[in-house]
Amino acid sequence: MMVTAMNVKELIHYATLAPSGHNTQPWKFSIDDNVIRVIPDFERRLPVVDPDDHALYISLGCALENLMIAAKRHGLSSTIDYFPPDEKSECLRITLSPNGDPGDEDLFDAIHVRQSNRSLYDKNEIPEGHIHKLIESNIFDTVFLKSFDPNKQASEPIINLVKEANRIQFNDRQFVEELLSWIRFTKKEMNNRKDGLTAEVMGFPFVPRWLGRLILKTFAKPESEASKSEKQIRSSSLLMLFISKKHDKRHWVDLGRSFERVALTATSLGLAHAHLNMPCEVESVRNKLSSHLELDHDKQPLLFIRFGYAEERPRSPRRPAEEVIMQSDTR
Repeated sequence: MMVTAMNVKELIHYATLAPSGHNTQPWKFSIDDNVIRVIPDFERRLPVVDPDDHALYISLGCALENLMIAAKRHGLSSTIDYFPPDEKSECLRITLSPNGDPGDEDLFDAIHVRQSNRSLYDKNEIPEGHIHKLIESNIFDTVFLKSFDPNKQASEPIINLVKEANRIQFNDRQFVEELLSWIRFTKKEMNNRKDGLTAEVMGFPFVPRWLGRLILKTFAKPESEASKSEKQIRSSSLLMLFISKKHDKRHWVDLGRSFERVALTATSLGLAHAHLNMPCEVESVRNKLSSHLELDHDKQPLLFIRFGYAEERPRSPRRPAEEVIMQSDTR
């Protein structure tokens, strides 16, 4: 396939379907003939829950991997330059060319279907072969995965760390306010913003913002949130920790790419997934987690994901490609 403006914009559409913290969608894109640049949008950063922006760069990696999978499926080959110094602003630069490998159809088909499913799962066992497929879908030597059975005694310390981090976060007024600012309590908010966590996704009906804030502040207490996380874990069939071999931007992007491949593989196998990132987000708890797992100093556990079987849930909104594409001369 030839590289055209139309199919390049289509690739960006697939990139925008990637997951991101609080569904902030912290990305912009520019197009210059056969070159796409993925640019961090720091106006959408989460300074409380993600002060060093590692989750933002993980999100960029997820978007990048969607784009790469879609490019292959469209018969395009590509090369990636991570944060090239000759650019006006920090970016991931993808150069496309025709006549590429057609790529993995299952991963491509899963891009539109994948979702973060925050509901309780049904505890059904995942076939061993499917677990192997999830692990093998990570193709990056900058990232490694550790899997856990939530029903085994060895997972109890991990579950306790999730609960500890949950309590810390919901005792932090700034964390709660940041979370509330990204919840779209009404359909009007959802349709106008096309980002954030909708009431449906969070598991409650659309209500006026004042009422939604009151409900969450009344019921989202540290202990109840910790208990809810424990129930979610114990309803799951598999836990997986994504560990970066170094704590820098390049490794964060690769970790996002790795996670997206695993998430798309899970989707293709009929598995639901959701983040349980609390012990990775709270630095003091992340240090305890690293110590428990006896990780080297450079290695950082940055994503904690649960998998299982569940009914499909309402989907998070996305901004259309037209709203995230910049003019190339404004980079």
